[in-house]
Order: sequence, then C-alpha cells, then structure tokens
Amino acid sequence: MIVSTETRRPSPWRGWLPLIIAGIVYTAILSVVVVLRAETSTDFRDFWRTAEHFRQTRQISSELGVHNYLPFFVIFMAPWTYLPLKLAIVLFTVLSMGLLALAVVLVEALLNGGLGPRPRKATLIGVVLLLAYVHSCAVVGQLGLLLLFLIVATWFLVERGREWEAGVPLGLAVLIKLLPAVLVVFFLLKLRWRVAAGAVIVSLVLGLGLPLAGIGYDQTVKQHKAFYKRAIEDHSPKATVAAEKPRKAKFNNNALPIVLRRLLSHVNADPSPQGTELYVNIADLPRTAIWIIYLALLAVFLGLSAALALRNYRPWPPDNPGDAAAVRAQFGLWCCLMLLAAPLVWTHYLVLAYWPLALLADRIERTTGHPRRWPIAALLVWLAGALLLAWPAARAAGAQLACVAFLWLVLTRLALRPKL
Repeated sequence: MIVSTETRRPSPWRGWLPLIIAGIVYTAILSVVVVLRAETSTDFRDFWRTAEHFRQTRQISSELGVHNYLPFFVIFMAPWTYLPLKLAIVLFTVLSMGLLALAVVLVEALLNGGLGPRPRKATLIGVVLLLAYVHSCAVVGQLGLLLLFLIVATWFLVERGREWEAGVPLGLAVLIKLLPAVLVVFFLLKLRWRVAAGAVIVSLVLGLGLPLAGIGYDQTVKQHKAFYKRAIEDHSPKATVAAEKPRKAKFNNNALPIVLRRLLSHVNADPSPQGTELYVNIADLPRTAIWIIYLALLAVFLGLSAALALRNYRPWPPDNPGDAAAVRAQFGLWCCLMLLAAPLVWTHYLVLAYWPLALLADRIERTTGHPRRWPIAALLVWLAGALLLAWPAARAAGAQLACVAFLWLVLTRLALRPKL
C-alpha cells in the first residue's frame, strides 16, 4: 500500500469562515425582517410598485413613493416585478449583502495586496463601524450597498489601470443616485479623462436609451423635466434654507442645509403627524444669514477638496508610495464630500463612507505612535456617531454629519502629509 506523504494545504478561506458564517446568519435574519416589513415600511416596496406600474402601463408615476430618481431607475427596477414583492425583497436583500461582501473583498485586495489567511483587525474594524448604517440600509430595502459596491469597483479598476472599464460602474452609480456624480468631478480634476468619459457615456446611453425605448421621446422629456423640478429645484439647498417649513426636516435627514436650519432657526425636527415637537436650535438667525453660512462651509469643503485633487496626478498610477497613499486619501475625502455636499442625507447613505473608514483602519494597523493619533480619533468619533443614532436630538443636531466632516478633515490631513 502506498501512503502519500503530501500534506493537504489548508483552505485560504478557512480563517474567513467565522466572518462568512456571521454574514450569512445576519443576512438570514434581515431576510425575515424585510418580509415582515415588506407591505408597510420599506422603500423597496415603493420601488417595486412604481416599477410594476410601469411594466403594466408603460407609464412612470411619481404617486407611488418614488420621487427623486431618474426615469432610468424605474425601468432598471422593472425585472424585480416579475417576482412577488416578498420574494423580490428577500432576493434583493441577499444580493445587497453579497455586494457588500464583494466590496469588502475588493477593498482588502487593494489595501492588503490580496486576501490574507484570515480577516485583518483593520478589516473587522471597518466592517463593524459600518454595521449600524448597513442595517439601516438593508432593513428599508435601499440601494446604498449596491452604490457602495459600484464606487469601490470604480476605484479598484482605476488602481488596476482599467480606466475605461472603471467608468461603467461609476456611470451606473450616477444613474441610480446622483450623489456619485461628485466623483466624476474628482476624476476630471485628476485628469483621468477615460474614467470620466466612460461614466458620462454610460450615463447618457443608459439614462436616455432605456427611457426612449420604454416610454418614447415625449414622455422621456416630460419625465426628466418633472425629475428636475422635484429633485433639483424642490429639494435644493436653497429651497431648504429659504422655506418657511423645509421639506424633509425630520431628524433622519443629516444633510448640511437642513442641519443648519435646525441648529440656527426654530425648525421642528419631528414634523410627522405622529411625532412630537423636537427643537435643537442654538440660535434663531435670518434665513439669509444661514444661507451665507451654508455657502461658506460648502466653499471650504469644495475648495480644499478640489485643491488636493490637483496634487499627485503625474505619473499615474503614482510610483511613489507617499503619492499613492495621498491619492487614496484624496479619493476617500471625495467620498466624504459626496455626503457633505448632498442636499439630502438619510442615515442609510452613510454606508458610502466605507472606503474612508477602511483606509483609516488600515493606516492604524500599519503604523505606530504619532501617525495613528488622528485616524484613531476619526474612528472613535465615527463610533460615537453610530451610538448617537439612538438619540433623535443628536441626529437632529447633525451628529452623523459631524462624523463625516471629521473623517473628511482627517483624510485631508493625510492627503497633505501621507507619511505622518
């Protein structure tokens, strides 16, 4: 009898099994939750019903809960309506959690040069810090985890030198939610023309092509005009600051314009019929003054982000480790800018901060002493913001927005001085 002397190599995934099993169990629990909520309190229900109405009538309606999405989005969601709502929302939840797992893998591949035999502490920290917002996103059936994957995939392809391909996920992300359009500006400032051009081409071809094929020219024009009125004009920062009773004033909204209105004027942060009055203002300023403060803050965020994006763009990709670290930090602070400049920021939007969180956690793991101080402070502030989700007054006062701003500030420092 011949006895083999070869030893079986352990599976490279073996050390990841606990995290994988935890993810599967959590996804199963979420699936039960979304089924119980499917008919009453999920955004996915509104997406599904609006898409079903389109499939049955070839008309796009804003009366079924979908207001601030491009006409493309309704057609994009139509395939889900071939399934019953409860089955569709379960599969959508499983898909969303799977895309989150892929995003984690792609980020790990970039920051660690591939997957190690087990998750690093930095990986676990990044995932844990995101969990509160992942839960918020998944429970309401929102699209943030899909957007997160598309944004991470964009940067993964950029770092791999596949810039035309990188424009595809970025263009799709812009069509699903306009927020990632900020990142197109980042790539233009970095002179990454192929990424920006790819995103624009995908946005135009799909964003106009699908509606033209589905509802015709006249309805395509009408629906885009209606979208501009609802999403751009009615929910603009100017409208929020100037309105006597601002739209979307509930404390769940952590966008800069409404946070300033709540802090600097007498605005009820819980205006729903079943809500109680909630005021957190520390002053009662004229709305003109609030608008000036808003513009000043936005100018700081935009101006410094743009100035930093103009650094370290040649050669590409950077061949100096310091420049490479600075460029990664620049992309991270632009991910934060995406949230800081948004006219609406619901809690579930904050899953889009995963790259900044993972980047800072990675830096903490790889450095010692002084260079770790600011990244540790940023992650502790983020943790505090997640805990403050339980306190409506803190949310109304902009606790989560402040966390994003602090991330942006620390990444700004890292982009300027990556070796510190």
